[in-house]
Amino acid sequence: MVLAMTCLRPVFLCAVSIAAASGLCGCFPGNDHRQDEERDPHFQRGRDLVNSQEFKAAAEEFEKALETNPRSAAAHYELGCLCDAKINDYAAAIYHYERLLALAPDSPRAPLVKERIRGCKLELAGTEFPLPNSQNLQREVYALTEENRLLKQQLDEARKQAGANVAPLPAAAAAIGAGHRPPLQPALQPAPSQPVSIAANNPAPNPNPVQAPPANPQSAIGNPQSTDASHPHAYVIQARDSIYSVASRYGLKPSAVLAANPNISPTHLQIGQSLNLP
Repeated sequence: MVLAMTCLRPVFLCAVSIAAASGLCGCFPGNDHRQDEERDPHFQRGRDLVNSQEFKAAAEEFEKALETNPRSAAAHYELGCLCDAKINDYAAAIYHYERLLALAPDSPRAPLVKERIRGCKLELAGTEFPLPNSQNLQREVYALTEENRLLKQQLDEARKQAGANVAPLPAAAAAIGAGHRPPLQPALQPAPSQPVSIAANNPAPNPNPVQAPPANPQSAIGNPQSTDASHPHAYVIQARDSIYSVASRYGLKPSAVLAANPNISPTHLQIGQSLNLP
């Protein structure tokens, strides 16, 4: 009997080893687990509805599949793709993509899912904080630049005209204005050799004094409206013309000319092209 038990011992140990190996294989099913998730009837109906392009109904079936198995990575992936590409619910797409990565970090779909998460975040940011149109923004910057240049030119002309109309100050007044005092005159002066008449010291007032012409405020500031008396409603582009030169010629702001011609690029004007003048 002892001999029989000794012979049966290796057989028993071998059976225990096989059972343990079978149990370990059951803990790590590999692709079988994903196939089980895809065998869910709600998951299969969702796939059929996607093929029929009934995307909202397909999303509802995948949600039911998640109610049956909340850890279904396949259902999360399908919902993420639907919300991303078909339903345009980027916040929900990010959630399902991230659940897929948490449940199956070694999935072969992980690199694509990570890339789509970044894309969904950009789409979500664009819907919440839309960016301005780059073409319109460039036109506004050009218009503001031309308007600033026109204002500088008018300011320089006004300064030149204002400086020409101001008479030069006497030397004593200029010295006082510069912070210097004129030299004091001596208290005692020698008596003149000849008598000086009172009329010489106090000359009679001139009955016809010459008066300086009054300053013209319009000429001082350089009124742009007086550059051209005629103001047509349209202008044909000539050689070396620009939005700034045309606006300056008719006393208009470059931004107003650009606003009246939304289909014309200010940096690509062509000879013979017609401009609308506001």
